[in-house]
Amino acid sequence: MIRSCAGILTVMLTFATGISQAQSFFNELLSPSRLPWLLSSRLIQISSTDTTGGNNDFISVPAGATATLAEIKGPGIIVQFWVTIDSPDKYFLRHILLRMYWDDEVNPSVEVPIGDFFGTGFQYKQWLSMLIGMSSGGYYSYLPMPFNTRARIEIVNETGAQINSFYYHLDYYRLGSPLDTSVGYFHAMWRREPRTDRRHAYLVLDAMGRGQFVGMSLNMQSYDGSLSFLEGDEMIFVDGESTPSIRGTGTEDYFNSGWYFNQGEYSAPYHGLIIKDDSLGRIAAYRFHVVDAIPFAKSIRVTIEHGDQNTQVADYSSTAYWYQKEPHQPFPGIIPPALRTPLRVQIPNGALEAESLSPGSVSGKATVEEMTVYGADWGGGKQLKIETGGMGHEVDVRLPAPELHYTIGVFYTKGPSYGDMRIVANGRTVGKINGYSPSIVPGGRVVLKGVTSREGSIPLKFVVEGRHLSSSGYDLGLDAFSVEPRREFIRRWDLVGPFPNPRDQSLVRHGLDIAYPPEKEFIAGKSYEGVEGQKVRWHPFSAASSGFVNLQTLAPPDLVVAYAHTRVYSPHDRTATLLLGSDDGVKVFLDGKEIYRNLTIRGAAPDQDTVSLPLKKGWNALLLKIENNFGGFGFYARVIDPAGTLVFKP
Repeated sequence: MIRSCAGILTVMLTFATGISQAQSFFNELLSPSRLPWLLSSRLIQISSTDTTGGNNDFISVPAGATATLAEIKGPGIIVQFWVTIDSPDKYFLRHILLRMYWDDEVNPSVEVPIGDFFGTGFQYKQWLSMLIGMSSGGYYSYLPMPFNTRARIEIVNETGAQINSFYYHLDYYRLGSPLDTSVGYFHAMWRREPRTDRRHAYLVLDAMGRGQFVGMSLNMQSYDGSLSFLEGDEMIFVDGESTPSIRGTGTEDYFNSGWYFNQGEYSAPYHGLIIKDDSLGRIAAYRFHVVDAIPFAKSIRVTIEHGDQNTQVADYSSTAYWYQKEPHQPFPGIIPPALRTPLRVQIPNGALEAESLSPGSVSGKATVEEMTVYGADWGGGKQLKIETGGMGHEVDVRLPAPELHYTIGVFYTKGPSYGDMRIVANGRTVGKINGYSPSIVPGGRVVLKGVTSREGSIPLKFVVEGRHLSSSGYDLGLDAFSVEPRREFIRRWDLVGPFPNPRDQSLVRHGLDIAYPPEKEFIAGKSYEGVEGQKVRWHPFSAASSGFVNLQTLAPPDLVVAYAHTRVYSPHDRTATLLLGSDDGVKVFLDGKEIYRNLTIRGAAPDQDTVSLPLKKGWNALLLKIENNFGGFGFYARVIDPAGTLVFKP
């Protein structure tokens, strides 16, 4: 019995020693400072090399096929993974799917479009970090990926065409003993919300079990070219907590940057900005938690707001990277390849969906068609398809338009059965559509300028002019209309300020609700005590050609409030509509009475707020109070006046 126990003890000690040695090997392997310590293991490479000795060092993957890159017996650890790809598909970075399986699991631990796994699926672009990146055409990963019994790495070709050349290297160390029980398995998951939901923050990761979150890449794009979505904070909930233990101060702050990434793109070892495209409102950024990994014992939920309190609707996609003990919670099924395609057209939020037009607003045989099978570009995922009668046929569309002058954007579809259209408004040709494409794609936008409404609506006529030789029909596909009025801003004001905008311990700003003297009286030229004891007085000011009243001319511009005053003459009693855009909060007073308040943090844009303005016959005093947190400071203001009867004078 004693001899038997001694034998068991020897086996246990030997096993424990093996685990300890394996753990020591991990430390030596993954730390650059351990490079002088010689390794006892063997590095093995699996690659697409041409085993015949020729130069065809790649694999070709037919459309729809799955190719296994490696099947490895464990225990081991993958330490380097490299690929370069030649594909005829413009969007192959999103349409080739990468999957990895550890040991004998059925559900993959990695399921990510291949471009996003290496940082971004937006575009083919060089960027560098310590762990993943793209260097002069080659994508690389140094993320360690341990496994016990086996590993399987595969790609799925969902491009719709053959991948001509897929080159790869995969390097791993074979371990002499099983993984230590404290070692987690590598996981990566991709998500996308083409239009984020104002009711909740964007979800990056929702995982169950024990592990640690080690980073993300985040791709974001607005629908109006702005970057206001960067006001969103990250909120990370660990082990079921109701209040996040990690809550940030802004999206670019999470990526260790600031002020909307105001110095542009950069690559740092563990964080960086891969893409900043101001023309598209597009951002791609990454951060790895290397010395600040976020452990979880039971669960983790990683979220990030899209704009302050989720006010911005934008296109968000992300890859989360983490380690955890198996089994992991199965991933939701990844969305189809068409819905992974980056936006090709940006239909602005608030655009009028063609399929929402009331019966009688459209002539011809019209049907509402589901378009998500072709991509995420179509507003509401649908279009209005109209089968015309052929050459010379006319399709009438009537758009609601309460103002007088407009610029219209027509978003349309191209496809194999679509025809060529001439667009007529106010009796003249204002645009054309060439509808043919070999496949169904978003056609983009046709801009119609100088369009005038009649009796509260805009009649548009689409006249069939012909078709491409390869087109099988004369169809018309209408997705949405952007209906932009010609904005006549109030340009002349009297300004006074700045006045203090104090914050409490919770950083709530109170200046908007402090009644400074100009709030109670308007006396032209009178001076008051402003911020920092300076003397400020009412003075005339004219808005820029854009209509923007830039209050940063009032120094200092941060944590202050200012007033803008004008008078409005109306020939009769009426309720008009005041449209405002402000950076940041705003109050509106009419004839000394407060009629509107909005304390917010945002960048100014036209028509953000709608305020009913009960005007009396004669002159009315309009006073705006604008408050600022930090950064931009100013406002836009206009009153809808189709008849042109109102007069504005400070």
